[in-house]
Amino acid sequence: MTEYIPFKVTFRMQSPVCLTYPWIHFDAVLAHLVQRKVRGDDYRALPSKRVEKVVGEQILPLKKTAGIYHASVSFFDVSDVYATTIYKKFCERYLDLRRIRAKKIDRSRGVFKDFRINLTYIPARKVTFYACGDVDTVDELLSALPGLGKKISIGFGFVKDFRIDELDEDLSIVREGKAMRPIPLPLLEYSSDVAMLAYKPPYWAKEFVTPCAPPNAIVKLGNNFRADFSLKRALEEIA
Repeated sequence: MTEYIPFKVTFRMQSPVCLTYPWIHFDAVLAHLVQRKVRGDDYRALPSKRVEKVVGEQILPLKKTAGIYHASVSFFDVSDVYATTIYKKFCERYLDLRRIRAKKIDRSRGVFKDFRINLTYIPARKVTFYACGDVDTVDELLSALPGLGKKISIGFGFVKDFRIDELDEDLSIVREGKAMRPIPLPLLEYSSDVAMLAYKPPYWAKEFVTPCAPPNAIVKLGNNFRADFSLKRALEEIA
């Protein structure tokens, strides 16, 4: 039987972290790495707007209670947030690699359209997550992680190195009375705040969005937070 150990992961960053969402979810990071390992090159062919059955979802190296993983969101060592803009344009030097019969390429629309993207980034030197799981497997998976956040391909979010420290207490769900990740309301006795958030990966999927206590809300876990509680059934009943 797998031994689950509370731990903290600290990433040292080489470049600022680009975000399109307030947080990075640690269980989503591991789900990405597991899927890439299990599916290989086929992982890139998965649909981006439809949830597929997750091959490795049940084998994430994390403890799971009442339908949620023991994995926190990201915590940055700075609170500063900045904005920047990038421009994506058709690169003519790759034109000979594409089978294009048209004599003229329309860059104002279609697949070759030029466009501008506004981005936010955090100049963090350290990013920390809390979790409870199989430390050795997590360490192996994270060794293949090149970066955190969005737009790693253009230089954001490069990871210099990471360190895993085992803890005496599981701080991945609640720490000092505050939520460390989105927690669905059926699992709580009290929450100081409520927001519509996804509670498990993939976090972009609307079917996983439900009223939750957001990270940093003051919360108290309820009696439903136990291994034999069916969160899915409870959410279906209140839908």
